[in-house]
Amino acid sequence: MITLNINKGLIRIDDWDEMEARIGFIKDLNPKNHKLSAIIGSYIRGDKIPCGLSNCHSPHGKGYIVATDDGHETNIGKDCGKRYFGVDFEILSKQFDKDIADMENRETLWTFNLQLNQVEDRIKALRQREKGADWLYKRKREITELNQGCPADIVKRINMMVKARNSLLTSAREASEKETENLENLQGKTLKRPHYIEEPVAQLMSIEVLFPENDLRAILVLDLNEKIGEFKKKNIDLMTSEELKRWVKWLKPLEEKLSLADRMVDLAKALFKPDNLKPFEFLLITPEDRTAFTAYLKTL
Repeated sequence: MITLNINKGLIRIDDWDEMEARIGFIKDLNPKNHKLSAIIGSYIRGDKIPCGLSNCHSPHGKGYIVATDDGHETNIGKDCGKRYFGVDFEILSKQFDKDIADMENRETLWTFNLQLNQVEDRIKALRQREKGADWLYKRKREITELNQGCPADIVKRINMMVKARNSLLTSAREASEKETENLENLQGKTLKRPHYIEEPVAQLMSIEVLFPENDLRAILVLDLNEKIGEFKKKNIDLMTSEELKRWVKWLKPLEEKLSLADRMVDLAKALFKPDNLKPFEFLLITPEDRTAFTAYLKTL
């Protein structure tokens, strides 16, 4: 791919023959007879091509298109540029790379700007649809925060499982003497009495919805909505190089974040099915907690 920066606009050329067909392009330029005036392009190729300087012609796959003060153009590698054009080439190549990066980043942000309404519509739909992200946020609080609808013993156990990233709900029972002895033989050490064994009760479906990295409020509200609001106040054409890089970096994972949010919303339907949460009932001791949990399950 060849990228030319001509008249403050980017032109991309795939075919090297098209580059060589440009008026003024020569493949055998003598650097002693020409003065470098500008770097107008860059290229990266899988197949190597000869350097355009008459005293070099070394093959390379990455380089620059340069223009001379008498209107000629040719291609040279970075090392040749430094060797034959010295400090001028170093200054111009750095400025060219910066200009190209800025222009490409502006293009990326302007393209995003044209799609901004669609992105906002997607976020709104994700949040407000039936059993969408806003619904999920409310339901998530009920089973992960105290005094939000679910008995404390269940909230604590779910948080333990999330922290351990373990979806298996277990129940502890006292091991018999025979079971304890068998375990001692297997482990080669003496175990305290009484010894307890964890036995599986149920598998909690879609526990990953509760993992911190899948927090849809953090993704859709605190990140995307707030950042989009900030972006809309910006003038892309007046952004500095650092601002352009920062915004493009933020933009790159946007589609991935939206896809993640969509997937979590779908998974949440399985998480908050009454049959998925009902096995936690065995943790409850008091009749009041059992009654409250039964009432909570009916709201799902």
